[in-house]
Amino acid sequence: MKRVNTYLLITALLMIVLGVVCILNPVDIFNSMSWLVGLLILCTGVTALFFGVRAQRYLPNAGSTTLLAVFQIVVGLMMLGSNYLAATAIVAVFALWVMFEGISLAVLSFDYKRSGYERWWIMLILGSCSLILGFLALRNPEEVKVLMGVLLGIGIFANGIERIVAFSALKRIGNTIRDIKESRDAINIDDLQNR
Repeated sequence: MKRVNTYLLITALLMIVLGVVCILNPVDIFNSMSWLVGLLILCTGVTALFFGVRAQRYLPNAGSTTLLAVFQIVVGLMMLGSNYLAATAIVAVFALWVMFEGISLAVLSFDYKRSGYERWWIMLILGSCSLILGFLALRNPEEVKVLMGVLLGIGIFANGIERIVAFSALKRIGNTIRDIKESRDAINIDDLQNR
């Protein structure tokens, strides 16, 4: 139990410090996280390339897998080479995804209207807002980087606080267990003395 408490306390303090660093330097942290995404894409591409080269003898579509793997390797290397490019690409993909989801939700709202759903207009408004937010994110990638970096920092900081709460709860549980054992031992000693 002592090791778990020590682990929780150390990781909680580290996460709180990291969360504060993220909140104070959101763009730098977001760029660093983007570098990790580039590394992940590169590793995925290398793995897929090995699979594609080996599978060309057995699978008819292995050539497309190999080509896609080469594309992933190139994108991964580009993202590793430039943190700015990586971060901007992530913001662009995120913004396009939000826009696509907004369009999808807006179109779906008309299907709900035809089905007789009375509050179809709420879906239309939410879809339109998503479309607008995605468009604004594409036009202002630097602000989105700051926002995502701050949100990342808040999430890490909150996780650190949660671990401190877990640490105090485990300490309380440990004290309760110790008190119960001491009470049980005291009862057993009294029983022995009465015999």
